[in-house]
Amino acid sequence: MPAFRGYGRLALRAGLALGATAAVLVAESAGWLPDRAVRAIDWACGLYVLVRVGRARISPLYLLLWGPLAWFAPQATALALFLFGGRKHAALAEAKREVNRVAWSLAEATETRGNAVQLLGDRHGRDTLEALRAEILAARRRIHIATYILSPDEVGREIVTLLARRAREGLEVRLLVDAVGSWGTPLVLCRPLLRAGGRVARFNPALPLQGKGSANWRNHRKLAVFDGRVAIIGGQNLGLGYMGRRPSNRRFRDCSFRLEGPVAGALERIFIADWCQATDEPPRRYADQLRERQVAAGEASVEVIATGPDAEGDPLWEAYAHLFETAATSITIVTPYFVPDRRLFALLGAAARRGRRVRLVIPRRSDHRLLDFARRWYLRTLHEAGAEILFFKPDVLHAKLVVVDGATAVIGSANLDMRSLFLNYEVGAVLREPATVRAIEDYVAGLEPECARYSEDLYRRSRTWQGRLGERVSRIIEPLL
Repeated sequence: MPAFRGYGRLALRAGLALGATAAVLVAESAGWLPDRAVRAIDWACGLYVLVRVGRARISPLYLLLWGPLAWFAPQATALALFLFGGRKHAALAEAKREVNRVAWSLAEATETRGNAVQLLGDRHGRDTLEALRAEILAARRRIHIATYILSPDEVGREIVTLLARRAREGLEVRLLVDAVGSWGTPLVLCRPLLRAGGRVARFNPALPLQGKGSANWRNHRKLAVFDGRVAIIGGQNLGLGYMGRRPSNRRFRDCSFRLEGPVAGALERIFIADWCQATDEPPRRYADQLRERQVAAGEASVEVIATGPDAEGDPLWEAYAHLFETAATSITIVTPYFVPDRRLFALLGAAARRGRRVRLVIPRRSDHRLLDFARRWYLRTLHEAGAEILFFKPDVLHAKLVVVDGATAVIGSANLDMRSLFLNYEVGAVLREPATVRAIEDYVAGLEPECARYSEDLYRRSRTWQGRLGERVSRIIEPLL
C-alpha cells in the first residue's frame, strides 16, 4: 500500500467539513435550527479554535490573530483554521517515516563525515549558476532539483533546457517546485523537460482538496543533488533575481554551497521524501538510491537538518537555541527577515548582555515591507541590549547564515523568522570545518563596508505614531508572514 494513503482520507475529511459547514449555514438561514443549537455550534467552533491555536506554540500573538475572528465568526474561523492552520501533520510524519525504514533518519539531524564544502558567494550569483550548469552537464545517472521559485526568465529557461537535454540523453531528471512559490510560472516553461522524458511535480497545491495538509505549509527548500554525489543548497531560487551571468543592481545578494561526499546522499533522501509526498509514489520505489553510500571527498563534517510539518519537534529551532545558549564569544546572523520567536530572541538578548558579540546583518529594506515593520521592536530591543545591528544598503540581502564562536556555521534555506522555523519545509546544514567557517566569516566581512549601523539609520522614524502602529499590527500577524 502506498505510504501516502492517508491523503485520500484527508481530502474526504476536508470535503465533509466544507459540506457540514455549508449545511449548518443553510439551516441557520432557513431557521431550521433553534437558537440554542446555533449557540452550541458556535461555542464548539470557538473552543476548537482556542485549542488548535494553543497547541501551535508559535507565539502568544497568534491568539490575537485568531481570537477576534473566532468571536465574530466562529464557524468560518474554525473551518479556515482546519484547512489552512496548524504546524504539524501526523499523516505526513508517518509517510516520511517510510523513508526512514528504507534508509536512515530524515526528520532528525543526520551528521556525515568526509565531505568537501565550497562557498558560492559571487556578488551577482554567477558562480552558483555556473556550478549548477557544470553539475547538470557532468551528471551520469540522475538529477534531482527542488526550488521554491522557478522564474519564467532566461535563468529558469536555461536550467529547464539543460535538464531537458540530459533527460533526452537517458538520465533520470526530476524537478520539484513549490506550488505557491512558483504560482506565476506557466506550465509551458517545463514542457521541453516533460517531452524529453523528465518529471516535474508541484509541491502542495494551495487548493484545499488538492494539497496534502495546510496550504500554509510551503516547501522553501533550495536543493539540487547530482548522482547522490554532489549537492548545492542555499538561499538562491532558480531565477534572474538570484543568479545570472550579467551584473544587475536588482539582484538579491545571496550565496549557496556546493557539497560533495556522503552529505549529498543525506540531502537526496530529503528530496526523495518530498518528491514522494508531492507525487504519491511509494518511497520503496527509490530503495536503491536511498541506500547508496558515497565515498569521502574531503574532511568536513556536515550535520543535515530537515524541518517542517512532518518533522518530530522543531530540529532547526532546537539547533539555533542550543548554539545561542552555549555561545562563548560571538554570534553572527545574516538573514533577510528577522522575526524570531520569544525564546530565540531572549537567548540573543541574554548573550549580548553577558558580553558576547552579537551581530545581526540584515537588509535595510527587504522585499516584504510588513516584515520590516514587524522586526522594528526586535531590533530596537536587541540594540539596547548591546547587540550590533548592521543594515545592508545596496541590494536586498537574501543570504541565510549563522556563525557561532568562529567555529560553527549554519547554512541553508531558512530565514530567522517564525515561518521558516515553525511552518515551512526547510533544510539546513551545520558546518564545523575550520576552512569553511572562515570562508563564511570572510563573506560576512565583505558585506560590512556596504552596511550602516543601527544608530545611523532612518529607523528613528519608528518613534512616530505611524511607525508604532505599524509595529503593533505587523507583530500581531507576524506568525502568518
